[in-house]
Amino acid sequence: MKPLFDYRFFHFLSKIKSQPRGHRKLFKKLSWLLRWKIVTVPLCLIERILAILSYIPIPLSYLIVKSMTGFAGYYVRAIYYSIRAKHWEGNIIADEDVIFENIGEYEFGEFIQIDKRVIIGCKSLLIGKGVHIAMGVIIGKGGHVSLLDFSGLSYGCILIPCSEKISHRCGPMIPYGERKIVSGTIILEKESIVFSGGIVLPYTIIGQGSVISAGCIAKGLIKDWKIMFMDAVKKREKIISKEPDYKT
Repeated sequence: MKPLFDYRFFHFLSKIKSQPRGHRKLFKKLSWLLRWKIVTVPLCLIERILAILSYIPIPLSYLIVKSMTGFAGYYVRAIYYSIRAKHWEGNIIADEDVIFENIGEYEFGEFIQIDKRVIIGCKSLLIGKGVHIAMGVIIGKGGHVSLLDFSGLSYGCILIPCSEKISHRCGPMIPYGERKIVSGTIILEKESIVFSGGIVLPYTIIGQGSVISAGCIAKGLIKDWKIMFMDAVKKREKIISKEPDYKT
């Protein structure tokens, strides 16, 4: 067992130069403190008890959890979601007004940041390490989505893992038997990114290191280390760097 935010998280924050000096000092102290089992073991037990207690039906509790601000909000949401998710690795920032519609089928790695007003409605979800989902991203209902290590979604992206064929009548108020629903998979491989306003359709794989430029519609297989523009696909220079070290 480890705390929902361990020493590596606060060490990481202490290295951000834009943080006020006082904050960086505080993060260093917390990082040092959380290296000791005499601190982390009882903390883990307390977090687990609070997570279990969060199942008690209290009026408006979900609205309060969803809308809390600052680090207190991150921490309360981590407690609330960690016991409900299929897997919750830890060191995860879920900002205000994030909606997980099927969290029991969602798996989260570590060092993930999900910004404000993100809506995730897919049937199943896998998010790897170091993933960032920016404000206003929508992942539609149905299908499966995988966001592998260090991939990212910029402002206002829309992922559509499930859609309807226009060869049939469309719309939620049409009788189900008259509709043709296509439920697929979307995969963002490691180091890939979709920039602002990008749309990703069902059965799409964005290869390792590939970039979908702002406003583009991605469909099918985008090969590794490519940049997709409105009217062309060009080669992207590979990122030659080792995996980030969160431990030192």
